[in-house]
Amino acid sequence: MAQTLAPADAPVPTAAPSLSRHMGALGAVLLVVCLAAFPHVVTSSYYIHLVVVIAIYAILILGLDIVVGYTGQVSLGHAGLFGVGAYAAAVLFLHFKLGVWWGILAGIGVTSAFGVLLAVPALRVTGPYLAMVTLAFGTIIQIFINELTPLTNGPLGITLPPARVLDFSLLGLQAPWGAAGRKLEFYYLVCVALLATILVVNRVVRSPYGRAFEALRDSPIACDCMGVSVYRYKVYAFVISAALAGLAGALFAWSERYVAPNSYGFELTVLFLLAVTMGGRKSRAGPIIGAAIVVMMPNVLADIELVRIMAGLIALAALIVGALAFLRRREDRFALLVPVGLCLAFFPATLALESVTDFRLTVFGLMILFVVYYLPDGIVGFVREKIPALRPAHTAEGKSLHAEGAALSVQSGGRGADPLLTVEQALMQFGGLKALAGVDLTVRPGTIHGLIGPNGSGKSTMMNVLTGIYRPTGGSVTLARGQGSKRLDGRTPSEIAAAGVARTFQNVQLFREMTALENVLVGLHHRFRGTLFDAILGTPRRRREEREQRARAMAILDFVGLGALAQVEARNLPYGKQRLLEIGRALALDPVLLLLDEPAAGLTAPDIAELTAIIRKIRDAGITVILIEHHMDVVMGLCDRVSVLDFGHKIAEGSAREVQADPKVIEAYLGSPVADEELTHA
Repeated sequence: MAQTLAPADAPVPTAAPSLSRHMGALGAVLLVVCLAAFPHVVTSSYYIHLVVVIAIYAILILGLDIVVGYTGQVSLGHAGLFGVGAYAAAVLFLHFKLGVWWGILAGIGVTSAFGVLLAVPALRVTGPYLAMVTLAFGTIIQIFINELTPLTNGPLGITLPPARVLDFSLLGLQAPWGAAGRKLEFYYLVCVALLATILVVNRVVRSPYGRAFEALRDSPIACDCMGVSVYRYKVYAFVISAALAGLAGALFAWSERYVAPNSYGFELTVLFLLAVTMGGRKSRAGPIIGAAIVVMMPNVLADIELVRIMAGLIALAALIVGALAFLRRREDRFALLVPVGLCLAFFPATLALESVTDFRLTVFGLMILFVVYYLPDGIVGFVREKIPALRPAHTAEGKSLHAEGAALSVQSGGRGADPLLTVEQALMQFGGLKALAGVDLTVRPGTIHGLIGPNGSGKSTMMNVLTGIYRPTGGSVTLARGQGSKRLDGRTPSEIAAAGVARTFQNVQLFREMTALENVLVGLHHRFRGTLFDAILGTPRRRREEREQRARAMAILDFVGLGALAQVEARNLPYGKQRLLEIGRALALDPVLLLLDEPAAGLTAPDIAELTAIIRKIRDAGITVILIEHHMDVVMGLCDRVSVLDFGHKIAEGSAREVQADPKVIEAYLGSPVADEELTHA
């Protein structure tokens, strides 16, 4: 049985109260009040309809933000998914006379199924290839709708009657709010759908699923090595996003009361991407702001005089910003010349045009480029940067953080036991290059096993073979667990992590936009048993697991000396602390074998001393360590046994002193057999 090792006493950090912890609730109350009051203050049916369309678009864009903002994938197929949801509702009425409620269910269900069909093959590719696949999907959907006339009525489209949200006539009653209130039923249905979407998205992104989405965006390799399958969680994110696109599509069909194939083309995809980038990713306010912009923009561009006024105001604002930058001698004043010049040039361009309507795609494309380059975090991100009080509270609950329980699980088994890890004739070949040429390696439990060698000797390749990043060309890797053993070669990184093998990286692979606490929580992902529905519904199990694992994460941070930095984003930590955080995140997997790839690289002498003390504590907990390191003093002081690689071959193995004196090792490092003392300083 595994015992536990408690962290050393450390000051317990508390989450300082701030305005940001209440901004979400304040914003939600303000949104509810505005939506409820709007149709009573502005009685024009045109503007009420505009708000309905903005809310519907916001539902879709909130889902798209999960894919684009949280997982970092680029989807150009959401206009097609939007169309699938709209046609699912419309076809259901056309053939079966089923109303808005059945249409919403059909829109969500059918679009989710299409999302799975698209995600399973498409998400095996990345970058521009994913964009091309999803763009092709949108085009195919448009053709499919146009050609399947018996089902979709083809290019003629489908006309729907006014939506009946609550049919009191079935009960022989009149609507208690009268004829005027009946006209607002659909408006309030869309508002409720928007608020429910915000709640669902908020709960998902603050759950283990949301942390997994962010982790795979920042470092897919590290995410896989934490036991979080990159591919699986990409599919989860895409299907959630597709379901919200289907909900938005069904509502849009009943809002417009007409659907046609040409309504869901490439221009709509550009609008959705513009809304995400301009509004601001990873926020709830950003999609709403973005939706308002893209809904209002076509109306603005249709009036050339209004466009000229807008261009004049933009040019004036740009001129003022540029002049102030030069008068105050700001460091970035010369970098501002390009955006200021573009803004100034926009005004005479509008004077030369009779209409901007035919250039809408050009304008939208230029806006996307401008925002991506000069406002990478969108409007919301820009505002948060200027007003720190509006920045999100990373710890979500806003309660004090306490370290509870054990930091590490002490592994059973003594040093005299059978080997924990056995590598036999490992071969890793890249074309004609053999990075590993039949290497044997035996690692005893409860020891620190050094793996050293000159640059290019195959150390990191061996690390990647052991963790599944590389599939070995030949040989076997076996891990002993309990009374049995498990072959690791050929398994995925997430499967190997689940087997009890954790690692750090030569180049730090943290989830940069997540806090230290959230990084460790990703390592604790395997301890969460709640389902996606637990996250959406906020069940007691979900809250209990989150509370318990946050306490465990704090214990691990205390163990590596980072408890006071729990709420600091990883990218803002000093380099030495980033190294320690990576070790802490790996320890969250409760590993039996920990692989450290040059953990002392780039550290100062005090940081190295702290690091070696932590590694000894890890070894004392019974966790076996494989250490790749170029600092020979660290190797000499820590390692119980050392293996030496050179050009993919194992040239020596033994105690640290034995390999240090081996002539082959000296020659591999220095090119000639020289004294041991010189090797110590290599």
